[in-house]
Amino acid sequence: MTFKKYIIMEPILITGANGFLGSHLADFYLKQGVRIYGISHGLCKYSKLNQIHDDILTAKNLPNDVSTILHFAALTDTQYCEKNPSECYKINVEGTKNILELARKNDSNLIFASSSHVYGNPNTLPILETDSLNPISIHAKSKVKAESLCEEYSILYGINISIIRTFSIFGSGSPSYALISRIINQILNNEKIILGNLDSKRDFLHVSDFLNAVDILIENQIDGCSKFNIGSGESFSVHDICDNLLKISGSLNPIELDSNLIRNNDVDELVCDNSKLKKLGWSPKLSFNEGLQQVFNYFKNNYVNLS
Repeated sequence: MTFKKYIIMEPILITGANGFLGSHLADFYLKQGVRIYGISHGLCKYSKLNQIHDDILTAKNLPNDVSTILHFAALTDTQYCEKNPSECYKINVEGTKNILELARKNDSNLIFASSSHVYGNPNTLPILETDSLNPISIHAKSKVKAESLCEEYSILYGINISIIRTFSIFGSGSPSYALISRIINQILNNEKIILGNLDSKRDFLHVSDFLNAVDILIENQIDGCSKFNIGSGESFSVHDICDNLLKISGSLNPIELDSNLIRNNDVDELVCDNSKLKKLGWSPKLSFNEGLQQVFNYFKNNYVNLS
């Protein structure tokens, strides 16, 4: 595997440009004056973004000058995917196959957003990119199949593809079903904080550090198909998050356990080894508590009852 530093070539295509991570990527690059094409449902959030399609399943062609595709369109709500497996596979697998076809035709580089859930319940911690995959959920299984397609297209057609296995990315605009968003909403509503398993631990990374990670991968043209963990390298329990957010808010909301919220396929702990990404010059800048403070202030200042 070789690394070649290069100046970013315009423009970039972002799929899922209205989603949590896609919209942050669009904002990040638009502020740098990069020309952005987008594929997303509904009107794009940014007037300077050129929306060329509204569905990854039906997109047939791309502008010839697209140098890099950031493929983030997917179903990511694991509970929804469990209840709607056919839709999950259609969007996450068939949608990825269509984007790979567009990358092949355009000779574009691709960054594919996979998930830490592909590792399942890991045998050892922290998790390396070379560790075995053991997907438990429908969502995770769909991501493994999509990863396999990426590997095949890279080998057969010489596409440069970076598969990023994102751990728990949080920040402003994170979806309402995400853990931190749900806890903050219950605090702002002055409700009981109702949760399932307080002991499960996840690797949380603020979205600003995630953006810098993606930027470094774009700037380093990596030959072939490579895989990168994107996470902080530290794990925090649900209980830790509740305690920290209650301290930040100055609230005294009681915590109540609901066994119905415990998932059958829940994983005890996920934490990544991010040394491979650090070798490219990346490291997280924002501490977990600083990130929580920022995201709490965002939700407080843009408060909408999500209950």
